Formats: sequence, C-alpha cells, structure tokens
Amino acid sequence: MRPDLDLQGLFAEGWCVLEDLVPAELTGAIAGDLAPHFAATPFCEGGFYGGLTKRFGGLLKRSPLAESLVMHPRVLEVADAVLGPHCDCWQLNLTQALQLHPGQPAQPPHRDEDMWGGRKGEMEYLLNVMWPLTPYTAENGATLVYPGSSNGGDARAGQRGPRAVEMRPGSALLFLGSTLHGGGANRSGQVRAGIIVSYALGWLK
Repeated sequence: MRPDLDLQGLFAEGWCVLEDLVPAELTGAIAGDLAPHFAATPFCEGGFYGGLTKRFGGLLKRSPLAESLVMHPRVLEVADAVLGPHCDCWQLNLTQALQLHPGQPAQPPHRDEDMWGGRKGEMEYLLNVMWPLTPYTAENGATLVYPGSSNGGDARAGQRGPRAVEMRPGSALLFLGSTLHGGGANRSGQVRAGIIVSYALGWLK
C-alpha cells in the first residue's frame, strides 16, 4: 500500500478523497460521451432515487474512456486492501452515471451494504468510488458522508451529522459500503453530475 493511500484513515472515518487522480480533461471527455444518454434518460421515481435525479448504468459500453476510471491503479489497490482479505477475488459491482438537478432534496442516509442480508460489522462488502463530472459543492448536492460511521467506527457518528464532500473533477471520493451517506440537496441553479463505481466481494450476488 502506497503511503499516500491512507487506508487507516479510510477505515477509521469510512471515507477519503484522493485528489487529482485523473486529468479534468478526461472526465470532461467522458461527460461528453454521456451527455446524449443523460438527455434521453427520464427522471427517477420515488424519494430514495430522487424525482429530480437521473441515473443509468452500463458506462463501459457508453464511454470507452470510462475504463480509465474503473481500472485506475490506485483505486484497484485500495479495493484489493479493503475487499481482498474476505474473498478469493473481488468484482466490479456497479457503474452508474447520475445527475442531481436543481431542487432535488437530500437523499435519505443509508449504507449500501444493507442491500445484502448477511452479518454486518465483521468485514466490508463494498468499496464505492464517486468521480465528479462537475464540481461538487455543498450548495449543489455534494455527497454527504457521516465520518466514523463505518464498521469499527463510532456508533454515535450518525448523531453528529454529515459532511458535504466538496471536490473537483479529476478527484475521487472513496467510501466504504458500511459508511452512512446520501446525496445532498441541490440548492443551486446548476446540475451536479458524477459517476459512481463500486467493487464488491466476489461471492456476493
């Protein structure tokens, strides 16, 4: 594990930001590839997914450049450290593009590992990576994380409130499947867009 990958901090807080992992020009090109798909995608239904939010998957077939994010060496190194001890091999779980449009309320806080009914608190089921396609700010709905809420963290972390993770295109937010989080409210006049890539234990279906 490289010294600039603070795995201890990731496990203690449940999240970290890796700055400037890829050139902003790359994420801009990916955003261009995905633009017609966003235009053709209807808004989601239901409070959890967001009535002013657009989502679609299958990014590797929609933008060849998305492979640069999915297969980024530093991200894969973290995935191996987080998931590798608990499986023979880990797998790509999800690639999804999303837009939060102005007026979208905050998403209910949740833990992505709860989609599986297995025992919790003993291992990580998932590693999530959020890649911004536009700047993420507290005003436009940046992802909200609850520091210390992951496995082995402070059981009272959820009571302390969330932190909006502000970052620019080219950087990436990494957070554990056990970390309490949710999309923020978009109180701005701009669309907030990003990509979520997740990796899971190989024996999960």
